[in-house]
Amino acid sequence: MSRKVIGWSAAALVAIVLIFNYLPAFVADSLYKNVDDITDGEMPATVTSFESGPDIVSTIGGSGEGLNCSLPAVTNIFFDGSKDAAGKRHLVLQRFRQACVFHDLCYRHGLATYGYNQNDCDRILQNAAFRLCTYIRNGSGTGSAARCQTDSKMVLAGVSMGGYNAFRGWDRSTYFEFESDPFRSNGFQASRVVDHPFKAVAPEKYRNDPDQVILSFEDIRSDIAVTCMTCANLPVFAYTRDPNEVDAELRSVGLTTLPEALLKREPMLSETVPIWLPPRRHHAAPHLLVDSKGHDHLIWMSRNNPQDTMSCIVGADAGRLLTNTLPRRDLCSKDAGSSLSMVEVDMFATSPLPMEIPGAPDPVYATAISPQKTINNDLSFCSRSASRPVEQSGNDDRSRCINFTGDAVGKGAALGAFQSFPVVRPGQQIFFARDVDQRTDSPLTALWQRAFGDTYSPGGSLLVIDVAPPTTPKGPASAKLKKIVRFNIDDRFDPMMPITRKVDDLRFLSLEASKQTVRLRQIDFAKDNPPVGNVRLLMGGVEVELDRSWAARPMMVLETRDAQPRTKLVFSRGEIATEPGKPIDPNATAEALTLQTLVFERDAAAPSDAPFVKSAGAACRIAYEFATGHTDWPCYRAFDPERSMRASPAARMQASQMLVGHFSKGTGYGIAFPDACLKSEPIILSPQGDTFAPVNDIAGWNGPPKLRRTITCEPLDAAAIVSRPIAQQSQ
Repeated sequence: MSRKVIGWSAAALVAIVLIFNYLPAFVADSLYKNVDDITDGEMPATVTSFESGPDIVSTIGGSGEGLNCSLPAVTNIFFDGSKDAAGKRHLVLQRFRQACVFHDLCYRHGLATYGYNQNDCDRILQNAAFRLCTYIRNGSGTGSAARCQTDSKMVLAGVSMGGYNAFRGWDRSTYFEFESDPFRSNGFQASRVVDHPFKAVAPEKYRNDPDQVILSFEDIRSDIAVTCMTCANLPVFAYTRDPNEVDAELRSVGLTTLPEALLKREPMLSETVPIWLPPRRHHAAPHLLVDSKGHDHLIWMSRNNPQDTMSCIVGADAGRLLTNTLPRRDLCSKDAGSSLSMVEVDMFATSPLPMEIPGAPDPVYATAISPQKTINNDLSFCSRSASRPVEQSGNDDRSRCINFTGDAVGKGAALGAFQSFPVVRPGQQIFFARDVDQRTDSPLTALWQRAFGDTYSPGGSLLVIDVAPPTTPKGPASAKLKKIVRFNIDDRFDPMMPITRKVDDLRFLSLEASKQTVRLRQIDFAKDNPPVGNVRLLMGGVEVELDRSWAARPMMVLETRDAQPRTKLVFSRGEIATEPGKPIDPNATAEALTLQTLVFERDAAAPSDAPFVKSAGAACRIAYEFATGHTDWPCYRAFDPERSMRASPAARMQASQMLVGHFSKGTGYGIAFPDACLKSEPIILSPQGDTFAPVNDIAGWNGPPKLRRTITCEPLDAAAIVSRPIAQQSQ
């Protein structure tokens, strides 16, 4: 080969290197020159788990499509791949995976749950990616921070330019809670199923009420109100001028005299009442914790701002929330004089979780897993009583942490633990830590990894942490890393969620959607090198494959509390009735959707290979009629697929939250769907043998302006129907 050819080849190679390494960075820096320049050093907020009812073990969202950066492996070439001070490389698909997990969930569920648009999701991604650079940094020079900012902009540019079709509008977004700090949300609703707050206190008065009720929380820029949507229209207490005239309901929540706010009133149990939480915070929905005595706890973990991890921990029960929460002072402490418990502490983590520690004097604790307590980012478990008042001495306003040691969790090795949903049980927490780094000494291997790295982040560990009461009154909870299970499972199966609430049972479920079907997978992490297995579903004695559409809405896993517990899998899917290719009449005064539910179950003690058998199902048609001339209101217009960011009654119902509980006087579990357009009249399906029937066929009003909802249901028992998409039907 001539010197001239060699020279041109070398020049071409240099040009290619320059194009791949500098042009994308230049473009990204030019497009997003003025994004946030974060200097506080906090980790990004992590996804968290919310359960909506006492018997819910887990809720599996994500639409069965996995949780990852959704980018080809070759993407690594465009990003910094130099070694850090420890000789490790962090490829972009693993380095920013935590931010990508949030972004995936935001694209699929953010609109229906928090009102997020695509720009909200993308900006959260960029900020989260930059925050991760403080902990997972390539290079060891002073310029690595600037390059990390550029890398986060490149991630933002990639999703902004290529992800427009992945974001789901009202035609595809579905309700699934994952956000611990919804500071970008203008408003959202969340519902919880709890035991009736006063039925045990006054059984005759509330004899016609169900055993469990639905509390709907509406958060408008952190101003929160609650409505008992299934309570009877009964007065909580009688009108009185005498502060000493306290009835049984108020005595049950600790009131011995009536505050002025409750005098000269006769509030109904079903009316909407404000919840007086400390202001200047971003309040997410409350966590529901059911303790070993069967008591329901509604707990908020609210942060002041994204720059620190100071958290206001507020504890309540349904009775207090529905009577009086007005404090005397605007504080997050016992000095507020609120009927709610309030503790403000630094949790050293962005998404703390409540848990019960059996045997502790104050059994409900705020807990967090954190890498921020040591200079090497060793893994720490931090905890603080969620109700004990803060004392002014001894740093009592901080959670107490225990550092774990060992190569598996030390020096940042467990940073991946912040990338998947945590699992909380009484006295135990479980986290998934996916690998985020590569150590290579061979330049050829390093080049190969950058060009063909792990697209789906298969390697990782499951961490089982046992938590016991503190050994001293103000000490940290006693936490030990009980078990570490290495696994090699693609993150296409994330999220993996538990099948049971039993401590030490490490069987987890996952949904895997293909182009036509969705399969239920099971992984038993009690095994070495746990494999991914298939779970069989039977209808009429024949194994059935569900259509992919059953994964669009989250699936619920329940475990009954009977003498012989049952495990139930509750699926649902919806479809707005439109005619493809036919334009929507702007003056339309009606629209409809099909909403289907499907329940499979088996004995909770059954072996892992036992099939789940279909026990109930219903196909419901829901029709809305509304007045014309009000199309600026989302509840008075038909859905237009060409304008998918404009909601309608049917679109909101298709995306709605699903709830499971004892909503009727009869036995068995009912299914409920809150209605964003008829907030006080959710759809409640009562069990009727192997199907469900609506408690109320008609809801709404005749006007003005008119808004009516009708619902008809029939059994869903044909495998051929559940194995294919919902048939399109015109209005």
